[in-house]
Amino acid sequence: MRRGPSATGNPQQAASMPSESVSTGDQDVAMGDSSDSREAAAEAAEVPHETSRTGSQALVVAAKIGSFLARVAEEPLEQVSGIITDKLKYVRWERSLRLIDRAQELMDRRAGRMTPRRVPLNVAIPVFEAASLEEDDGLQDVWANLLVNAVDADSGVEIKRALVSILQDFGPMEVRLLQAIHDAPDPKVPTKGLPDAYVEPGDQEVDPGLPPGPVQVGLWQLVRLGCITEAGTWDSLAGIRRVRITALGKTMVEACSETPRRLAARQA
Repeated sequence: MRRGPSATGNPQQAASMPSESVSTGDQDVAMGDSSDSREAAAEAAEVPHETSRTGSQALVVAAKIGSFLARVAEEPLEQVSGIITDKLKYVRWERSLRLIDRAQELMDRRAGRMTPRRVPLNVAIPVFEAASLEEDDGLQDVWANLLVNAVDADSGVEIKRALVSILQDFGPMEVRLLQAIHDAPDPKVPTKGLPDAYVEPGDQEVDPGLPPGPVQVGLWQLVRLGCITEAGTWDSLAGIRRVRITALGKTMVEACSETPRRLAARQA
């Protein structure tokens, strides 16, 4: 860096020199007692303080996330915290903290009826990362259910990485559709009224009609993921009219349930 010229002559004279102006066309910009300069200097002085506060928040969030995962994962705190710290730039902090609070709330409800178990790191980390990036509260709650069921040995749920991968492809529509199909009174579910209502099956030879476009897209997504299958004889190119839940679909519903069947039976 180059240094400016040093002051010479009488110090008092130099100190009493009036502010200079630099002409820039139609406007003179004052140098010396500019209020804009003072404001800019004040703002610049705030930058280190803001940076310090942001850094402190990052450490607090990282510590909370690392502490939570160390309790549920099969790895020591230092390793888990290191992994999460490396991933923080990809994770929205507020969503991570909401997930932790929701999962803790669910675990508190099972207090005294829950047998904690450690979850393999290759399952715990993908679940936490995917759930932390989920912006829909309802879908994030589904992730929280999955995480708590994985931690609870009494849930009767065994979480596999395949279930995590499938849930990552779910949106709110797929969640609603799969739950509705799972709860349907008839195993061959007409799709026309889904996900809000069931159309009476009636005569199987009568075409029940098609649901709206967004519902059809969600249904085909569930077919692609292996959670449902077509249950009618209608031409698939013309649309999906009746469906049946698969074993994989039932497993997904159970794994993501707030109260799995085994827990519900114990509470009854």
